[in-house]
Amino acid sequence: MILTCLLCSGLGAQQIADRSFAIFVDKATAEACRSELEAYRSAIAAEGLPAEIYADAWRTPEQVRDCIRQLYREKGLEGAVFIGDIPVAMIQGAQHFTSAFKMDQQTFPMFDASVPSDRFYDDFGLKFRFIAQDSTRHDLFYYWLTGDSAQRIHCDIYTGRIRATEPGEAGFAQIRAYLKKATAAHKENNPLDHLVSYTGEGSFSNSLSAWKDESITLREQMPAAFTEADGAKFYMFYMYPDIKEVLAREMARPDVDLMFYHEHGTPDRQWLTHLAPAETDDELYANGRLAARQLLRRNVRYGTDPMKTRERMIRELGIDSTWFDGWDDPAVVAQDSLDDLKTGIVLEDVRKYNPNPRFVIFDACYNGDFREQDFIAAEYILGSGRTVACLGNSVNVLQDKSSSDLLGMLAEGYRVGEWAQMTNILESHIIGDPTFRFTASGSARRPDLHSTDPAYWLSVLRDEKLPSDLQSLALYKLFDLKYEGLSDLLRDTYFNSPSYMQRLQCLHLLPYYNDGNYATVLKAALEDPYEFIRRKAVYYMGKVGRNDFVPGIVRLYMDDYLSERIAFNVWQSLGHLDTGLAAELFDDAIDKADIYDKEAFRKRVQASVEGARGMYVSSLRALSDPDYKRYKKSFTQSLRNNPYPSLVPDALRKLADTSEDTQYRILLAEALGWYVRAWNRADIIAGCRQILATEKDLDPALADELTKTINRLEEYMR
Repeated sequence: MILTCLLCSGLGAQQIADRSFAIFVDKATAEACRSELEAYRSAIAAEGLPAEIYADAWRTPEQVRDCIRQLYREKGLEGAVFIGDIPVAMIQGAQHFTSAFKMDQQTFPMFDASVPSDRFYDDFGLKFRFIAQDSTRHDLFYYWLTGDSAQRIHCDIYTGRIRATEPGEAGFAQIRAYLKKATAAHKENNPLDHLVSYTGEGSFSNSLSAWKDESITLREQMPAAFTEADGAKFYMFYMYPDIKEVLAREMARPDVDLMFYHEHGTPDRQWLTHLAPAETDDELYANGRLAARQLLRRNVRYGTDPMKTRERMIRELGIDSTWFDGWDDPAVVAQDSLDDLKTGIVLEDVRKYNPNPRFVIFDACYNGDFREQDFIAAEYILGSGRTVACLGNSVNVLQDKSSSDLLGMLAEGYRVGEWAQMTNILESHIIGDPTFRFTASGSARRPDLHSTDPAYWLSVLRDEKLPSDLQSLALYKLFDLKYEGLSDLLRDTYFNSPSYMQRLQCLHLLPYYNDGNYATVLKAALEDPYEFIRRKAVYYMGKVGRNDFVPGIVRLYMDDYLSERIAFNVWQSLGHLDTGLAAELFDDAIDKADIYDKEAFRKRVQASVEGARGMYVSSLRALSDPDYKRYKKSFTQSLRNNPYPSLVPDALRKLADTSEDTQYRILLAEALGWYVRAWNRADIIAGCRQILATEKDLDPALADELTKTINRLEEYMR
């Protein structure tokens, strides 16, 4: 491949011969931003990381990917950044790599049902089949993850994206200004010692028990931020009458290094709160009427009749017609729009605020959707403030997801790309300079990420002078190196570690081992002091499907039913287990408990147990009852979120039935790929292999999906 290399001389001192960094840029941007690109390249090289600029008319993702792999082989490529118009890979057939995205790829347009992802470039183990180039957006290319691909994300390099939101010269000016800012940031002495975290309405079910532990985990990971009064600040949506203005002031602070947003989002909006906080009855009433008007307008936009919608809402909500007064009055609509703006941060706000936090993490949906011309994360880095990099998601993201795994690496001076490389999912992306890093203290010791010696990483794990996140990093490196005995090591580390986050990392890695240690730790985790560990332990117990978990789950609920996310996951998991046993144990526990109005409590529990069983019954009917035909597809798809281990025999019989429609069998084969934690996942692997080995003239798409499911489940069979 012929590359146009710009300004590649003078790489600076302190070069590391076996590592390098690549700056990919389209030709037009390269010509318009030549001096700024060279200054940026030189700043990276001055830190000891040789960097080169590669400019071309990049026409396809394969062209870029092939160059990346060549540089990795020949120059030890460590990372890359994509500046300007670099092709975007739109991924299908890989929803198991996302945290939550499961849009129907057969029903919805490819643009909506695909995940924009640079894992196409930075994870060399993934294999894709080209589908098509977008007919109108020529920078978008659609691909299908093939069955013979690796089925776990393991990034070989780190990447980032820098793209203008304005066309033509205005866009080039944005890139020039950003590169000057990023270049200056490389020359600063700036330790990570100031952070701000915001939790929006609807995050973690607004649970205070889920929210409270963040101060503990971030103190473990970034202790320097907890030495001064303003070093670490934690906000929640209901704290102030106008939380938006509070956050605007925090964004204006020049000393904030890291800012978290746990919130709902779209490409053009951060949803901070649903309605303005209310203290008086009049304010509550005004909020209720505003919500009613908004809901009516939303229904009308979707084509429903306004009178019928209003009548239904009156009947269901127990309100009267005055709640809708002015819903179609232009003056009221305009005022409601202004009130609505107070509940979120939109693109225009970001341009006005010019945020200063050096690194921003959007634990939110779509704020990092770089297929859009303009999006929230891009506006953060392109403003005249000090923000250099963001981590954002290109599609929707799961609420119950840890967004700070190994984050202590940043406090020790690792680059944001190096941290993201360890924790990436399909939708997560660095928007901005992936080589940006905070200044480490003089005593900081950064283990060599490139070491492949298990003995080295064992020494890192056992070094008590290192921060716990660097010890946890050693666990991940040992996992990648397939170190024998790691399962026992993870079990022992969980039981002996005082660190919330280190115990969580053990819980992340243990499900890949099929030796019983995972179940042992899950049972203990129900009593962990970290709410997130308890929450995830009960959730994964349902996915494993062992009925000896039921007594522990019942005890957890009786002890912790006021923790909303834990209670939610209890009912999710019990549907995967023996609900009859659960009902008996609950009855006994309630009899012995000191609870006000036991019978009302008992009725609520009984209703929840029945509700948990209801989804299972419907899924079983979809697999076995011909009269349930109309729900067959939807409930089979639902097995991805609800992989009931007890349904495996029924699902395998259906999958092997050659009289079934091929598309349905493909759908079922895919759903079985979600059974990665199920105690009987080996049965699924055997069933899929049997079909591949014995069925003649097997449809290629079905064969591919069966292969993908086998490979996915085998990742969890160490």
